[in-house]
Amino acid sequence: MVCVHYGPHGERLIRRGVELSEMLGAPLYVLNVDSSDSDEYNHSKEMYMAVWKRLAEEAGAEFLVRKRRGRKTTDVIVEAAEEKEVTQIIIGQSAQTLWQELTKRNFVNELISKMKMMDLHVVAVQRMRAGLEETHEEGVISYLVKNEGVYQLSDEPEGNDYIKGKFFHELHTEFENGLFRIEQDGKARYLHICEGTLTEPL
Repeated sequence: MVCVHYGPHGERLIRRGVELSEMLGAPLYVLNVDSSDSDEYNHSKEMYMAVWKRLAEEAGAEFLVRKRRGRKTTDVIVEAAEEKEVTQIIIGQSAQTLWQELTKRNFVNELISKMKMMDLHVVAVQRMRAGLEETHEEGVISYLVKNEGVYQLSDEPEGNDYIKGKFFHELHTEFENGLFRIEQDGKARYLHICEGTLTEPL
């Protein structure tokens, strides 16, 4: 079972899950734990969900969504895994500083303490600025063009409302997924692009 959250790394985790399920000859599940307290429409979330559902379908996997409803995410993951009799769980984790590890309870340790007869695979998810060359193609000059209230990726500036920057296409993906770098207040800012559309507010 692959656990995916909102962000640009879910596709990579799902592909890792496909490899493991094929190697073990076991069914594959893709789980998203919804932490929102309302059913309000979230464009960014829906964009990622559409990609994950498509990847799961192509891999013959079952896509699961579980509401957290005030519970701990680790409890929801273990509950879903036990329900589906899962033996292997895949999650992604960003690198943490020592201070973060000391001041925030470690999610991985908490999950392991609740798992029974399951193996946990932790896939390292690098920070956007560190190791960009290893996870994305070389950046190319691109534009975010506003169309009906939504910014979309384009090779050329169109109209009066556009933003110039560099687009870093994520490796091993067939979609226009990646990071769009702009300069803001003298600092580089990386925006998430999913299927050619900006998924977060500017």
